Amino acid sequence: MQIGCGVYVHAVRGHPYLYVWHYETTGGRRRQVKEYMGAAGRQDIREEAIRRVDAYFRRAARDLERLRKETLASIARGR
Repeated sequence: MQIGCGVYVHAVRGHPYLYVWHYETTGGRRRQVKEYMGAAGRQDIREEAIRRVDAYFRRAARDLERLRKETLASIARGR
């Protein structure tokens, strides 16, 4: 399991643009996905980036907790 998500700013012709990146599984492989959000100076763009990053980490925490429970139950069963 590879967990990761964040933001970065990329300048194009002197103008800063915000991107959100995260890992996702496609075809059984993990890959980094970069999503263009918009102009980095816009408050609504930054708020949307916050929502997306928060949602990613909430999903990752749920998935990790599910995996933890499954693994511990498997150990307890002797498998």
